[in-house]
Amino acid sequence: MASRAVMTVMAVVVAVSEAATIPAWRYAKPLSLPKTKTGEVQEWCDDVLGCLYLDETWELGALRPVNQLPDSREKIGTTFMLHTRANPAIYEDIVISADDPSTIDATTFDPSKPTKIVTHGFIDTGYLKWLRQLSEALLEYGDYNVIRVDWGGGSLPMYSSACANIRVVGLEMARLVNFLADNYGLDRGNVHLAGHSLGSHASGYAGEKIEGLGRITGMDPAGPYFTGTPNFVRLDPTDAVFVDAIHTDADTILLLGYGTEQPMGNLDFYPNSGHDQPGCDPVNIGIDMIDDIGDGIRELAACSHARSYEFFKDSLYKPCPYLAHECFDYDSFELGRCASCSDDNTKCAYMGIRAEEYVAKERENVKLYLDTGKDAPYCLYHYQVIVDTASPKEAEDWVQGHLDVTLYGDNGEIIENLRLTGEHERFEHGQPKYFMFKSTTDLSRVIRVVAEWHYDDTLTNIGSYCWMLLCNRALYVRSIQIAPMDYYPQTAFLDHSRVLCKVNSDYLEIKSGDTANLDYDESCVFSVSNREATLTP
Repeated sequence: MASRAVMTVMAVVVAVSEAATIPAWRYAKPLSLPKTKTGEVQEWCDDVLGCLYLDETWELGALRPVNQLPDSREKIGTTFMLHTRANPAIYEDIVISADDPSTIDATTFDPSKPTKIVTHGFIDTGYLKWLRQLSEALLEYGDYNVIRVDWGGGSLPMYSSACANIRVVGLEMARLVNFLADNYGLDRGNVHLAGHSLGSHASGYAGEKIEGLGRITGMDPAGPYFTGTPNFVRLDPTDAVFVDAIHTDADTILLLGYGTEQPMGNLDFYPNSGHDQPGCDPVNIGIDMIDDIGDGIRELAACSHARSYEFFKDSLYKPCPYLAHECFDYDSFELGRCASCSDDNTKCAYMGIRAEEYVAKERENVKLYLDTGKDAPYCLYHYQVIVDTASPKEAEDWVQGHLDVTLYGDNGEIIENLRLTGEHERFEHGQPKYFMFKSTTDLSRVIRVVAEWHYDDTLTNIGSYCWMLLCNRALYVRSIQIAPMDYYPQTAFLDHSRVLCKVNSDYLEIKSGDTANLDYDESCVFSVSNREATLTP
């Protein structure tokens, strides 16, 4: 087979006027090319990959201030490296190429097995530690062909150049997948592309050229030059049968965010709101300066951006479910208003490798939320707590203070001295009060709650002063429902939810400074309906 140098034509920029003559070798292409606002079309062509164009549809003003054609195929240097369980080669580079089938024949590639293709983004290469670790974790999780992509020759130095070069990377990935399908029997529906940052959009470009591609995962899809653009410019739900995205650095570039808040998949996950991630200190370094500093500082500067692939890798080790919930917004989720998966299980999905288990893949741009910790393993367990307050005649209309609880699970686990409320939390007697807390501890079913109530006054609210002889500082509770939110499907969620009360009493009086026990019993009354307990987007 001829070498790449012989087979590849250097990329060129050609100004094609409306009246230009079409060369004979391009008779198969339309004779009337789309025009830019200046009446010209820019063209990049390669003997192997075909042609790419810049026309007026790419002129997007401030959304994409610099548009240019890609560098040459040789300069970008897209390279594919194979890992399998038969030959993990985590610290080796076993290169395969559609240009030379013998490189594939000499490996342990098995077309009958699922194939995962992982791709880096701006200023990175395919030889970084995180890509090797992710490849290794994928092999531990499943018997896959894992293909690691390097396009480091095109990821530097300018961001605008890298944005152009991923169009070529997408063509390269599509060519490899289609070659493996046509010549080795690989099922395109069994292929999963997972890209970080610009690699997300490169995967989208590839998906446009792979009919029936099974899945794309965008790990914090890049925002600058892509947010708000048409579907053909960026990752979108039509690029594969199923597209999921994990958003971890959604601030605008003006706030030094490298990702995007715009939903781009069938499912879009927003851990910790999708913005600054726990454990990531903000560093004031602009996107065009990152290539000038050391790797350690670069990782710190892009910490939130990098958490997307850390979360995906974490999901492969299954430390906990990473179950996310659909909600109106993150604030509503944090208030505990979106705990249910609904009877048809469409309101919850797993973030990470198990996202493809979602039951309604035809939906698009479904926004789901969850929280994580600051250190690996990052996943947390979420609990919805609803305090069903009572309103006996001796109770004040409202009280304010803080409520601490110790929780006992039926699996022997305990969460001690948890501050459930904020400071000066107001409880309206006779109305439910919602909370959501997170923990590294799985309690399974909560069977006992020890609650401690402290009334407090605030100088800024004169009406909050409550003198012992003039008003009642006690909190009155009919029952408390605690629902572990990470049990799925909905039947498991309901099975693990528990209502606790003072057994054989209509309500419980907790005086300020006192503690009280609430226990699980089937006789406990909970007056909040399921409809009230969960907001439905």
